[in-house]
Amino acid sequence: MPNITLRLPATAFDAARCARLLQAVHTAAVRACGLGNDPRQQALCWVMLEHTAPGQWTCGGRDPLADAIPCQVHIRAPAGVLDAERRAAYAHAVHQAIATSVAADDPRRLITSIVIEDVAEGHWAVNGQVWHRDDFVRAAGYAHLQPAPSVGGVR
Repeated sequence: MPNITLRLPATAFDAARCARLLQAVHTAAVRACGLGNDPRQQALCWVMLEHTAPGQWTCGGRDPLADAIPCQVHIRAPAGVLDAERRAAYAHAVHQAIATSVAADDPRRLITSIVIEDVAEGHWAVNGQVWHRDDFVRAAGYAHLQPAPSVGGVR
């Protein structure tokens, strides 16, 4: 886990750039939150792209697309997975991933609004079963949350 939803104006990127965007955000999320390398662990990172129809997005009461590419990002992660340092690195990595998807010759500036939400313990269900932090750690392989290996029987 995380679940990441990106909202962009429908005309902001073409299909190829959208595909690169989804992959770049996935890669940034995996690194930032410490998901394991196993494909089953990687599959727990969901990145969804939603498009807003032209004319249905305003910034400051006006359509921003002439000057900017707005992108709203909502990241949901199990509570206790991200500390302040990881959260800051995560926001930066996701912004950079989106920035790399903008065409080099696009004169518009990218503006992102990224919300990182901790889902409270016991408030996330997977396939109808409520999961707890240890379930997420076991399934996702969060490297920074794994128990320390014992050395000579001592932890």
